[in-house]
Parts: sequence; C-alpha cells; structure tokens
Amino acid sequence: MARPSSSLSQGLALLMVLLAASTSAIDISRLPGHRHYTKRSAYGGYGYRQHDYSADTKAERECMAYEPFRCPGGTMCISIQYLCDGAPDCPDGYDENPRLCTAAKRPPVEETASFLQSLLASHGPNYLEKLFGTKARNALKPLGGVEKVAIALSESQTIDDFGDTLHLLRSDVEHLRSVFMAVENGDIGMLKSLGIKDSELGDVKFFLEKLVNTGFLD
Repeated sequence: MARPSSSLSQGLALLMVLLAASTSAIDISRLPGHRHYTKRSAYGGYGYRQHDYSADTKAERECMAYEPFRCPGGTMCISIQYLCDGAPDCPDGYDENPRLCTAAKRPPVEETASFLQSLLASHGPNYLEKLFGTKARNALKPLGGVEKVAIALSESQTIDDFGDTLHLLRSDVEHLRSVFMAVENGDIGMLKSLGIKDSELGDVKFFLEKLVNTGFLD
C-alpha cells in the first residue's frame, strides 16, 4: 500500500477526529462488530493477523487507537495513513471514496458551518445571497440550512458539483466562481464590493483560499 506524506497523515488524522464529532453525511462509525487487523511484525513485511471480535463485549469491539477508521459493514479497521492513499484497503474501497477524500482535504464541516454562521451573525440573514445567489436568503434555509451548505462545500469536488448538489442557478454558480477566481488572483477589491468588513477580509480570504487550493475551481 502506498504511503502518504507525514503532513497528509497528520492532516487526515485531525480531520477524522473532527468528522467523528461532526454531523457530516460521512458516517465512519458504521456497525460495532468488526474483524480487527494489526501488523504481524514491527520490523518486517506488511502481513496482518486477523482477530474476530464478534463474540467480545461492546467495549472490546471498538477500533483500536492506531487503526481508528472503521470500514463500512463493521468488518475491518484501518490506520488513518491508508485513507486516500490511492490503494483501496476496505473491502468495498470506501477508504478511497471521492467524497471522503475530497472532505479530507477541506476544512472540517464544523469549521465551515461556524464560518458561515459568523457571516450571517455579522451581516444579517440574507448576506450570503451575495455569494450563493437568491436561494441563500433567510440564513440559507432555501438551500437546506447552514449545515447542509457546509457539508456540500466539504464534499463537492468542484464548484460545479457544489452547484448541482444545492440546485443553484447557473448564473449563481458563475458569480460564485468569479468570487473564487478573484481570491485566487489576489483581488481583495472583489471581496470589499460584497460588503465584507476590513476586519473580516483576512479570515474570508483565508477560508476561500483553502477551498481553491483543494481543487474547488477545477
């Protein structure tokens, strides 16, 4: 199995901790019973021995700390370093699922939801209409609410996927694209034209850049 960089491993580990506490659509808890796989040797090869916890108590069936990701169906646990490394490890390949791997590169859902909520609190319930279009009025309720939009930003591979997920008008998607392109090109004036306060520019720019840097405009 391919080994990702240490920085990616650390980022994935942090992400999965946050995802486990969030209400994201990605459910990694699955079923409680599973067969646990651990390294056969600390010094040689990548053989694994299998331990079947199906008859153990509930507390003993949890994934071990060093292999905390439970594959769908509860049949196997794997290390965080094997998530999105290009080689499927779960029986159904879920650890290479595009939505999961996209979310692994994005800010955690809770962080995104908090950011959107802070903009609404500062500017009023219709402020995000300036970013997402007419459906974003009334605190994003026509789009399903703040949490749904945060999940879509986390899981959508591209801005077009995001628009399709939330059923945005094509004109609204193109407007949103222009905002992201302005950020990518360092055009702070575009953000100011949306009414973003000087005290907020740094945070907004940083947040949007994180999406751009993970392929949102591809």
